[in-house]
Amino acid sequence: MGTKEYNVAILGGGFIGKVHAYAYATLGFYSNPLPLRARVRYVVNSRQETADAAAALLAGAKGRTDWENVVRDPEIDIIHVCTPNDLHFPMLQAAISEGKHIYCEKPVVMNASEGARLAALLENYRGVSHVVFHTRYFAAALKAKEMIDAGKLGRILEFRGAYLQNSHVDPARPMRWKNLKESGGGVLNDIGSHLVDFADWLVGPLEKTHAFASSPEPSDLRRAADSMTMIWSAQNGAIGSLHISKVAHGTENDFMLEVYGTRGAVRFQLMDAHFLDYCDGAKSTAPFGGDAGWTRVPVGNRYAAPDTDFPATKSGVGWVRAHCTCLADFLRAVATGSPSPMNIDLRRGIYIQELLQKAEDSALCANFSPTEEKRS
Repeated sequence: MGTKEYNVAILGGGFIGKVHAYAYATLGFYSNPLPLRARVRYVVNSRQETADAAAALLAGAKGRTDWENVVRDPEIDIIHVCTPNDLHFPMLQAAISEGKHIYCEKPVVMNASEGARLAALLENYRGVSHVVFHTRYFAAALKAKEMIDAGKLGRILEFRGAYLQNSHVDPARPMRWKNLKESGGGVLNDIGSHLVDFADWLVGPLEKTHAFASSPEPSDLRRAADSMTMIWSAQNGAIGSLHISKVAHGTENDFMLEVYGTRGAVRFQLMDAHFLDYCDGAKSTAPFGGDAGWTRVPVGNRYAAPDTDFPATKSGVGWVRAHCTCLADFLRAVATGSPSPMNIDLRRGIYIQELLQKAEDSALCANFSPTEEKRS
């Protein structure tokens, strides 16, 4: 670890901004040695009192409301973008112009059109960028990727995934930016971006889709879809379904993906991320079932160095652990000046945005009714 201390500004001090702040505050427990020396100087929010409250969680940090001046500050090396989606593009544009390293929440922008504008800005960008698709950084997810790349599943045939939450089930819940089209809200951009990236990473590249979307309030034209089902085909010939919902009673943060191949299968479940389920298709079912079927691999916190097994290999895996490991990977890339081998930079974010746009366009076509248009 070099002697330089990198100064960090977190734009957005709400829920996800606090997760980023927590990752900095605890990173030494999860990555040893630390990738580099970093200090959060500023936490920026729209109101001073909330900015100060978020900054108070980090020793020495200050609350600010003027994000443009913070991005232009020559002493700031790293910018975190943790704001509502409609603010991402102007913040990224400013950070790229200033040559800052960028750690951006998903989705990187609101739509493919903004993605194309962002791609043009990246042509002369020399900083290190990283999109927070942190679900990849659970040890069980990394194990699944390792097994697929090693050919243990054979040729991938099909997949099935879902990301289900219950956060929008209450009809009396006030509308927030995550509900609104104009803010880049909706289930597809929010949690769908995670699932599409994860499936594309393990199975893809994904190519074609047919999608269907719905909302509890279909007459409200401001409201983005709260539920969507997508049928995808991949470049390798695999086919599969991905379902996303924020109106699924009885769910919490239920993310899962199953991948089936000619030689076996894997199943990742976020709410049970201590384990990866694996089925070796070569095992016999005779006699009495033999050794066939699913095996639970206790991956736990068994990471490869320099990521640690804190708090213990057998301890339950927490959601923030993947965030900390994701941040460590980004900081290692900053320290070396090279992109992460996880291929998770802003260009990857733009690519995922293009896939989301395919699903959005398909759902619009599926919901289009010539009869209704004629009546209007």
